[in-house]
Amino acid sequence: MSYSIKHLHDRIKTGELSPVDLIKISLERIRKFNPSLNSFITVIEEDAYKKAEIAENQIRHGIYLGPLHGIPFSIKDVFFAKGVKCTAGSKIMYDRVSKIDATVVSRLKNAGAILIGTNNLNEFASGITGINPFYGSSKNPWNTSKISGGSSGGSVVAVSTGMVPVSLGTDTGGSILVPSSFCGVFGFKPTYGRASRYGVIPFAPSMDHVGCITKSAWDAAAVLECISGWDPLDQTSKNKTVPAYTKIIEDSRVDKISLGIPKNYFLDCLNQEVQTIFYNFIDDLKSLEVPIYEINLLDTDKYYYPCIDIARAEAAETHLEWIETRLDDYSEDCRKGFIHGMKLSAVKYIRDIKIIRKIRNQFLDVLKNKVDLIVMPTTILTAPGFNEPKVNVCGKMLDLCESLNRNNIVFDSIGLPALNVPAGLTKDHMPVGVQIVGPPFGEAKILKIAYNYECAYGSINKFIPPLGL
Repeated sequence: MSYSIKHLHDRIKTGELSPVDLIKISLERIRKFNPSLNSFITVIEEDAYKKAEIAENQIRHGIYLGPLHGIPFSIKDVFFAKGVKCTAGSKIMYDRVSKIDATVVSRLKNAGAILIGTNNLNEFASGITGINPFYGSSKNPWNTSKISGGSSGGSVVAVSTGMVPVSLGTDTGGSILVPSSFCGVFGFKPTYGRASRYGVIPFAPSMDHVGCITKSAWDAAAVLECISGWDPLDQTSKNKTVPAYTKIIEDSRVDKISLGIPKNYFLDCLNQEVQTIFYNFIDDLKSLEVPIYEINLLDTDKYYYPCIDIARAEAAETHLEWIETRLDDYSEDCRKGFIHGMKLSAVKYIRDIKIIRKIRNQFLDVLKNKVDLIVMPTTILTAPGFNEPKVNVCGKMLDLCESLNRNNIVFDSIGLPALNVPAGLTKDHMPVGVQIVGPPFGEAKILKIAYNYECAYGSINKFIPPLGL
């Protein structure tokens, strides 16, 4: 069975598939795969069946709420869902039960989607590997000796294996995009402020984005259409009209959307197979008559360290009370990051903010005057194994976290939308993703390119992991 929302909602709407049966299938797959993959922390069974029965009865009586009606979904375990534990993957919050729904969770529920559980993550969304010492590490379904990536690793694994068709995640330095690339799914981080962060445990508030993980570009469009929009409870949310993304991507051509390939930084250091798959993807887009140009970027030497320092400083401030009272209850990786953040001076933080503003203006200029979108590999390598503090890329031994964050974190710091598109498999059958980046609130153009590529090359059926059969 296809687990794309587009396919499922057609069958649900006509009565061919019941929401109750779909919940049953999802729970069966969770029971089958979760023991080995550590995708879920909490599974909701009884309430999910009750909500499915309500949805089934509504649809039977002609009350159809749209493409998400009766669709099961999961959430990264930093989203509040009323009456459900929210642990943040931490020992500190292991027994906390949410009293409210996060705004985006509420919007999915109002659209008829059915919450089925919460997903594993790096503790407090503080890492990029998917490794968690308290709840077990989420594992890559294409090869369980490899990491899933993180911090939204559990969410990505759930979608990759068809345990759910969609999961919500957060992205502060590649936390949706990196695991989506490693596991062969679509991961979308919309513009900062497009989706509300109310009811989501923060990490670095000026960089935290709420997004989604799906099996297709159409699915991402449907979910984004649902969760986006202004929220009076979130001062960072923007009062922008939410486009009808699913209609826009189905009705529009792509031959007038220009793409830029950076001549520097993003392609400077790539695994050979990643490079080959990336340029094959570019050739495929050219065959769709997408205009593609090379672009030159400035200040690329500042794309990483100012961003990571801002994230660490803000994370330390967010966790200050617990750092002062419960530091030993954090994992070692969390402690190191927070201690680093505590040592950063206000002068350094302000200087980094100024650097990022300059970089943002440079990207805005490129996206306004030179090309519509920018495209590059999502990651410079495929999923590494566990316990690899350094990785070999282009004959160089590089720090693992810096390697994984390299092509993503700058876009979190400047708030631009980005989508991972599964682009190919290596010789040892590991996924490789391509990242498409757009201007603020340019999600529709990104989705158009991805949807046309998906339709032309049948990408959904190419990315079914061995453990997802």
